[in-house]
Amino acid sequence: MDSNWMNKPHSRRAALQSALGIGGVAAGSLLLGACASANGPQRASTKRVPVDFADPVQSLRSFIKLTGNLDPTRETPGWFGGTVFGDSRRDRPLQPLFGVQGFGVVRTEAQPDGSFRIFNRECAFYTDLKTGKFIDQWKNPYTSEMCDVKPIHNMTVNAHLIVSPKFGTAIEMDFDGKLMQVPLPLGWNVFDDKLFSTFEVHTSFPSELTPEKWPRESAGKVLRIAEIFQRVASLADLENPDTTSADFSGTWTRIGPWLPWMRQGQTDGGLLFRTFMTKLESADLLPPDLRAIIKERLPEYFRAPSPDTWGSKNDSSFSVYARENTPLPAQK
Repeated sequence: MDSNWMNKPHSRRAALQSALGIGGVAAGSLLLGACASANGPQRASTKRVPVDFADPVQSLRSFIKLTGNLDPTRETPGWFGGTVFGDSRRDRPLQPLFGVQGFGVVRTEAQPDGSFRIFNRECAFYTDLKTGKFIDQWKNPYTSEMCDVKPIHNMTVNAHLIVSPKFGTAIEMDFDGKLMQVPLPLGWNVFDDKLFSTFEVHTSFPSELTPEKWPRESAGKVLRIAEIFQRVASLADLENPDTTSADFSGTWTRIGPWLPWMRQGQTDGGLLFRTFMTKLESADLLPPDLRAIIKERLPEYFRAPSPDTWGSKNDSSFSVYARENTPLPAQK
């Protein structure tokens, strides 16, 4: 995605990504950089306390250690990047529309009842498929209209991860003003020392961008979104009782409606985000161009939300657009 990042790896993980031909950073892929090969150098002996992934309490705690840090004073940065495809007609293949590259930072707080408060902030910028450069304008291939590109900048995306009597592990989260409890089926698969984690959220909720008020930008009265996160890690790292965080790489896939700035309205179809993602030791390891544009435009996004944001309304690409823009007139 970024030639400087690809040509000049900044860490062992980055070097492994370049060797595997990875063009973006997200939070994963089929990267197994965090896992020792059976034929490669063996990892030093560490303490291990086996995890019973069938126990919802242990499963949730492991998920927090994998995706963030059990230490509430530590913030965990992560990168994601890949390609966004348009799905406009069932008789045609998906069409690559633009690239995406972004950054998130999370902090977790364990609660007395064993649940966890998640404080998350995220931003992303869209890129030209040919050059990999960040774009502020984009020509819609479906309409030939020039559109002003709106980057993702969600200041607050907090969530409450719980063990629910009804669902087992579950996520309580504000979705554009509607508080919902969604099952959180944490999938775990172990192969030797390789740990595979799957986490999916499937939701539908009322859109703040109503077709009546936003005829050009609204994809409809209801937003239907699926997010699928797949991570690869070392089981030894996760089971080490002396650490509060375990490294991972993986993929993030998102299926959802057209973005409002694309001016697609209620045209049939939607978007598929296909990205890699990875946990970072520091935001300094971000691709230089991404780090530079965040520093220039969204410097506050290098830190996770503060504790006083708990209970506030979360942001999304749709609610932020509604807050920062005025409706375009309907086409005649």
